[in-house]
Amino acid sequence: MKKINIFYWIFTGLYAAFIILSSIPGIMSAPDSIKLVVTQLGYPAYFVPYISVLKCLGGIVLLIPGFPRLKEWAYAGLAFDLISAIYSFIATGLAMKEWLPVFLFLIVLACSYIFYHKKLNAISPGIK
Repeated sequence: MKKINIFYWIFTGLYAAFIILSSIPGIMSAPDSIKLVVTQLGYPAYFVPYISVLKCLGGIVLLIPGFPRLKEWAYAGLAFDLISAIYSFIATGLAMKEWLPVFLFLIVLACSYIFYHKKLNAISPGIK
């Protein structure tokens, strides 16, 4: 149980730090974050603060103990965000070096989710 808990918090903390810190420039409507999304990916400028606030809230939800149903929604939403970002990068023809870090954090998110369920199963086996 202790090993599962340690791995869960490593992956979750790493991912939450990434998603929260990467959403701050979008919330503040920093020119560089808007330039990437608007110019290179073709999304409207108002999309940047909106998605950034949602990503920040999702990262916070992952760090708060309890609330299993809300965590499931956060995991799903954050996975959809990363998958959509990867698709947008590939569809617009950006190089692999642009979207590969996003793909790696999708793997970190998947590891966090797997260890979240292992942790839940270790606390109450057979009940989900």
